[in-house]
Amino acid sequence: MSTVALSHIIVFLLFFSVMSSAPYVLREAHLYGSAAIGTAVGAASLASLGTKLFTSKKGVRAKYGLEWASLLVLLSSFFPVLGYGGFFAFMVLTEVAFALILIITLVVVAEVVEPSRLGFHYAVRGMILSLAAFLAPLAGGLAYSAYGLLGALGVRAASAALLYVVQKPLRGYVIKVGSGFSLSRRWALAYLTSFFLASSFLIISTYLPPYQASAGSSYLSTTYFFSGRALGSGAVRYLGGVIADAAPYLIFVPSLVMLWASIMAVGALDPLLSGATGFLVGSSWGLASPALLATAAKESEKGKSVSLFITGWDVASMTAVPLAGYLGSYQLSLSSSVVAALAALAASLALSYEARLSR
Repeated sequence: MSTVALSHIIVFLLFFSVMSSAPYVLREAHLYGSAAIGTAVGAASLASLGTKLFTSKKGVRAKYGLEWASLLVLLSSFFPVLGYGGFFAFMVLTEVAFALILIITLVVVAEVVEPSRLGFHYAVRGMILSLAAFLAPLAGGLAYSAYGLLGALGVRAASAALLYVVQKPLRGYVIKVGSGFSLSRRWALAYLTSFFLASSFLIISTYLPPYQASAGSSYLSTTYFFSGRALGSGAVRYLGGVIADAAPYLIFVPSLVMLWASIMAVGALDPLLSGATGFLVGSSWGLASPALLATAAKESEKGKSVSLFITGWDVASMTAVPLAGYLGSYQLSLSSSVVAALAALAASLALSYEARLSR
């Protein structure tokens, strides 16, 4: 099996494990209030950010990074049943594991694949993780409907155990880092675009489940949102790869899609409407992700570039997401995503302009 194929399988299992439980953990967390949820998300993102910054400075051996990460996912699986402290620890440990696996698998692809084909391969990767993220909430939802939160957490634990076994053949691979890294203008513009899109994506995804629970909406609304999000992301990944490799000036389109999604999210209590909202949220990121990742992967120091680049999600979680929670209600939090989407539009237009100049 090729290194790239193995990295895709690892990503599939990671997303399946996390997304089989995350929607239902967030639903149950509505009892803690939006400010408490925002605080936990911010702390988890701080831990993830620290992991990425450490990796960008020191590097990491894939063997140990993947083993520790898969163990963290497995061992933290049932923490949410321990109350808010368990929920807090669950969020933090999951994000640390997520960061390690994302960095390793992204850099493996960046160093193995030809630069002109990066958009295509990141699109394939995106379709695989979207498939996992589509199937996982359905599997977790079935377990949740039958056994409650413990059922969804059991699905997570089982897939995390499989992840621990599967990652073992990827041994000896080391993410290399150099002594310096000069950021290009395109890199910075791509980073801003990623940050603002991530802000919208995360605000909606974090606060819609507890908002639905507090409004008495069926758990199916939550399931449909996350499965719709994954379906939307996977459905447009190939087109996202085309944009990355052949038409980068179209990078402004995902922001328009996210703006539409952020407006729909405020009233997404019906399962079908919630699923449609998720589809638009996922489509926005699915269109943008291959182009943004390909930009980072084309830098000379790929390990450092990619490690630093994906901190945009953590910075968004530490700033935009808690701020939205502190506004006081889930509905206000969802409404604030419109502002983030408008900012994403501005950043994407800037990247579009730079892309035209470089063609």
